[in-house]
Amino acid sequence: MFSKHTSRRTSKSRDRMLELRVRSPRIFLFDAVKLTARLFKFSVFGAIVVALGFGIYLGYQKMFIENEEFALKRIDLTNEVGEEPQFMTNQRILEMTGIDPGASIFTFNVDEVATAIANLPETSSAQVTRRLPDILKIQLGERIPVAWLACPSLGIEERSIGKGLLVDASGVAFPCITKPLAKFAAELPVVFAEELPAGAIVAGEKIDHEGLSYALELAQNADAALEGDDLPSWVMVRDEITLEVMTIGGTRATFSYFEQEHQLSKFSKSVGHARESGRELATINLIPNRYLPVTYRGTN
Repeated sequence: MFSKHTSRRTSKSRDRMLELRVRSPRIFLFDAVKLTARLFKFSVFGAIVVALGFGIYLGYQKMFIENEEFALKRIDLTNEVGEEPQFMTNQRILEMTGIDPGASIFTFNVDEVATAIANLPETSSAQVTRRLPDILKIQLGERIPVAWLACPSLGIEERSIGKGLLVDASGVAFPCITKPLAKFAAELPVVFAEELPAGAIVAGEKIDHEGLSYALELAQNADAALEGDDLPSWVMVRDEITLEVMTIGGTRATFSYFEQEHQLSKFSKSVGHARESGRELATINLIPNRYLPVTYRGTN
């Protein structure tokens, strides 16, 4: 057993000596030369890739960015049905998106421009595409106002360009900032609350107040059920269950939040009966089911 063990040691020693002889300085030098050659090839390849990429970039700049043929000459602005927008203007688009008139249409990221337009309080959606060689096509959804909003405690003024807010049928508030929009909204009713918590009305968001939501609902229901001087001039939130309406003709009517269509029907009938008898309603409370309290103009 002792001799076998010694033989194994001798064999291992010979292997080490052989390995050392194989790893001579000449072999190391040869390996270093091969490694250097490989690194050189990779460096040359990398340089070619960088040069090619830079060349493509310069070519793109010359062909698309600096080429006057692709300079923006027109913004084709339409609504969702392909017609001219009622309120949105090209000037508003330029101000809010940072589009540079005269720059190449390829300098704009159309997705970013569409997002910027869709995020405007007065719009609900937007799509932006390029139309070669020099047109930017913008199709957007406009919010159509159904009423003004007003709240003294929040600094929201009624029927005011700049400080006023409008609201669409879905309850989203948005500013009145263009003359076409102000002209359209001139005769819309005002949905009003004396005092509201901060955050109840935020431009670009749905109104977050129960009473104000019911007031907006009443304004829309009245627009569908009434006409002429019987339409509301303003709808005010009185308390947690009561709304007050002032009609264009000067009648003050009290409504509850609920059963609005039924109350509007009673209002219409009461106004008709009063006129048949040659009188005009001054006030009416529509909350009771029977024997509605009323007063007439010119009477005590």
